[in-house]
Amino acid sequence: MSEPHELLDKAMTERRLELRMNWRQLADAAEISYEALRAIRRGDYRPAELTARGLDEALRWVPGGVYAALNGQKPTPEESQSKPSTDTPAAGPTLTEEVEVARRAITALVDALKLTPDQAEEAFRRVQADIVRSRSEGAEEPPIRKGSPRRAG
Repeated sequence: MSEPHELLDKAMTERRLELRMNWRQLADAAEISYEALRAIRRGDYRPAELTARGLDEALRWVPGGVYAALNGQKPTPEESQSKPSTDTPAAGPTLTEEVEVARRAITALVDALKLTPDQAEEAFRRVQADIVRSRSEGAEEPPIRKGSPRRAG
């Protein structure tokens, strides 16, 4: 029986070839380093949630495709996904652009701080908890914690 990373590597290879991408193009599209992608393929590193999401987007798989492949299931390409539910309104271009800007900024910050994938995942978990808490309290901005680094303007 194949190891989970071998199943993922096989699924990524098939999909990137369908999309006519090489490994470096896939790493760039997923906004991860080529070395990180290679480590994932070898099984040295199991992709954290944000890395998996980036790979799903780059490979045009519906969310969860990377984890499906790791579990021996076939990832679903976006183009074969059924019609979106009408229960949830589609995000407009402005929201999509804002999310993309936030994703790029966060990626740059993680790179600048040289966080490991586990450290980045923990930071994102804490940020998400802060956002959920601030929204439930009716605050318009996430709380600033005492002792947070600030720059003088």
